[in-house]
Amino acid sequence: MYEHTLTHMIHNSVQNLCRRYSLKKVNRLLIKVGGIRKINPELMTFIFAGLSRGTPAEGAVMSVMILPVSLKCYACGHTWTTDEAEFLCPRCSGRNVDLLSGLEFAIDFIEVESNAS
Repeated sequence: MYEHTLTHMIHNSVQNLCRRYSLKKVNRLLIKVGGIRKINPELMTFIFAGLSRGTPAEGAVMSVMILPVSLKCYACGHTWTTDEAEFLCPRCSGRNVDLLSGLEFAIDFIEVESNAS
């Protein structure tokens, strides 16, 4: 269950952030994940809800945005996005391609409440 590992990483990062900056509540967070990772966003949000019980992130709304897989062909210079597992240039059938995006995994946005008055 790949989603479980990734969600644990997110949860740990959020908890560390809360401790470091004395944050009392996490309201929302946006996670960006590259399409190559082939994750299930609903499963990640479910796992996060369970992990965050009893923490400042309890009840936080976690959204997961899947980013497209973008490639560039070295032979012809064509750039495209794909959902396919095989990276073959649709223009020249070249296999020598560069992965431009699709492996991302990051907390892009987090909305919190601090203890400051």
